[in-house]
Amino acid sequence: MNNLQRQEDVEMGTSDMDRITLMVSRAVEEQQQSYKESAAELWRWHCPEMDSKNFWRLLSATAQAIMAKRGVYHRYVVDDNNREIIRQMWLYVLGSDQCQWNIHKGLYLGGKVGCGKTVLMQSFCHVLHLVSGLNIEMIPANELYKRIIKNGIESLASRPLFIDELGREQLEINDFGNKIRPINDLMALRYETGARTFFTSNFNIATLSKGYNEKGEMIGYGNYIGERIQEMANMAILPGESRREKWEEQP
Repeated sequence: MNNLQRQEDVEMGTSDMDRITLMVSRAVEEQQQSYKESAAELWRWHCPEMDSKNFWRLLSATAQAIMAKRGVYHRYVVDDNNREIIRQMWLYVLGSDQCQWNIHKGLYLGGKVGCGKTVLMQSFCHVLHLVSGLNIEMIPANELYKRIIKNGIESLASRPLFIDELGREQLEINDFGNKIRPINDLMALRYETGARTFFTSNFNIATLSKGYNEKGEMIGYGNYIGERIQEMANMAILPGESRREKWEEQP
């Protein structure tokens, strides 16, 4: 190879490297911009100026209004069972690093029947709506699966949702010989889109992560979906027994 040919090869190699470097630099800039936009969207959910007094005023007033719609006219009670959960909710709204939860994930609130999960979560979602401007639609799981069957999952792919009583719905249906698992499909899609999701359930996540029992009956979503729910939401348990008898007392 003569010197002229060698020089041409060097120049061509340099030119190709410059082209690739430019191409990569542009792609990196696009990805960095996408990251910044996503990160900015995350902080819509938080309000550092929300002090504990105003948070409690709004949460308790909302909870009391929700109970009144149910025909229960009773002040919302804070006790040893829900006090710490409510405190963590306030820290979540603040976006505080003192919050024990991941402030960029949703919330899965488990507990016994009647312990106050739905009222508390619905009230919390109302506060988040006020802070973020984003509507968090509450859908009972047994209604959600019917909506999926009727309309598909695309419209529910990325919008904020509060799914009440997860695990109480029909887990699997037959459609012309094919077995369909509506909630499984939706959770898999929402996991991929990073959609903010809130849940209440009478079942712990370990139970819902099971697939079939020894009789071959479907009793949960399986480990694949169970793990994704845990990545989508913080796991919390609201302790205590039913509050319904207490709420039925006269205020």
